[in-house]
Amino acid sequence: MIDQKTVPPFPRLSGRLYIFPALIPMVEILPWLLTAVGAVAGASQAAFWSRHRRKILGFAAVCFIAAGATVVWSHTQKPSEAEGSRLLAAADMSKLETHGNAAAPADQKYDSFSELWSVKTKNETLASPVIAGDLILLGTFEATLDAHARADGKLAWSLKKKEPIFTNAAVLKDMAFVGEGLHTAPSASLTAFSLPDGKSVWERQFRSHVESQTTLDAKNRRLWTCAGEEGIWALDMKDGAVLWRNKIGHTDATPLLHDDHLYISAQPDEKKVGAELSSLDPDDGDIEWKTTLPGNTMGSPQMGGADRILLTTAVGQVGPQKADDKGWSHAVGTDGKIIWSVNLPGMPLPEAAVLADKGIVIHTLKSGDLIALNIKDGSKLWHVKQGTEFLAPAGLRANSTPPLLAGMTSDGVISIRNAEDGTEIRRIKKPQGGYAAPVFDRDVLYITTPHDFTAYGGVHLLTRGD
Repeated sequence: MIDQKTVPPFPRLSGRLYIFPALIPMVEILPWLLTAVGAVAGASQAAFWSRHRRKILGFAAVCFIAAGATVVWSHTQKPSEAEGSRLLAAADMSKLETHGNAAAPADQKYDSFSELWSVKTKNETLASPVIAGDLILLGTFEATLDAHARADGKLAWSLKKKEPIFTNAAVLKDMAFVGEGLHTAPSASLTAFSLPDGKSVWERQFRSHVESQTTLDAKNRRLWTCAGEEGIWALDMKDGAVLWRNKIGHTDATPLLHDDHLYISAQPDEKKVGAELSSLDPDDGDIEWKTTLPGNTMGSPQMGGADRILLTTAVGQVGPQKADDKGWSHAVGTDGKIIWSVNLPGMPLPEAAVLADKGIVIHTLKSGDLIALNIKDGSKLWHVKQGTEFLAPAGLRANSTPPLLAGMTSDGVISIRNAEDGTEIRRIKKPQGGYAAPVFDRDVLYITTPHDFTAYGGVHLLTRGD
């Protein structure tokens, strides 16, 4: 268990215990209910109660009527069950707050692996860094998408949404898309915004949460996003219009588009442990095949070569460890047949690091372990114990020799390793870890903890052992 004095508690992201979103507004009744109970308790003396009984009961009735009206009003603020989603009017879309112009990064040559800059973040970081030109996009617990300058880390603008942003933004040249919401969200939106200015273009609201990164199809100007129990949606990139929808089950995975097939994992029945990997027609959402897997959905489908899809399933959640956490790694053929399926020595975090050309898939386990498997047959290649707990997956730099892997444990230990054999190359210490994965970009490694954001330059030197 994480020390709650240093790392704030993390909302439940997945698993069998589920808070039904429609009940969330009922929480607003509690303060008024407690007020009424307190009034009754304070009036326990018979004389006082007898004298003011009508006033007390009248006040309590008003409280309950107002609370009921609040619940009814909240249901009018999200799409109907039949719709499942709706486009928001411009006045209701996410608001932009600008902080300054982003400095352009300069080309640099590094003579050592060292810190380039470090800044305190205004909002507590939740999602991993996403590079968008001269900007770096970070989702936060405070329901903002913050854009930092790649040159110096300074905050350029914030896009204010309504729910925490756990999903990474999906970027396509001058446009990007970001979801919001954890499992307790009564509704959540996918926002399309322009780059580099961050202005909202359109916003579609769903009757659930959007926890996974959106999949983009630049050629056909369409996208696919998953919205929890509302299933998978195909939308027009230009205006957010619905192309099709499939209530395939509860899914918080990122869809995989490959060779004109759309692969998605989902939990078909929220009351039962069980996952299905499905192949869909990307044009209309029709199901081509389904394969049943143990556990619930965890890691999104990824290609492990031309003929197999890699993914993970699990029993457990992102967050503090539990005794019954468990996980599996799978390779499924593009025809839906299971090639191999192996038990992992802990619960895997999404997403796995895949080196398809080298035949390696690396899983970050919540238990503080890193384990590499052979994509061909699922056999173990290497396994190291880095710490007591991972809150975020390790980041991969695939285009170097050797490829590099950076993992950060909850106590702030960052280990940079040779991804082929797991040997440690460099170790960095931060005050604490966070829920954002380390990210390599060009010759820089970005490390995000809840309250600071740091860039280290000269990554290429680590491949030489410097």
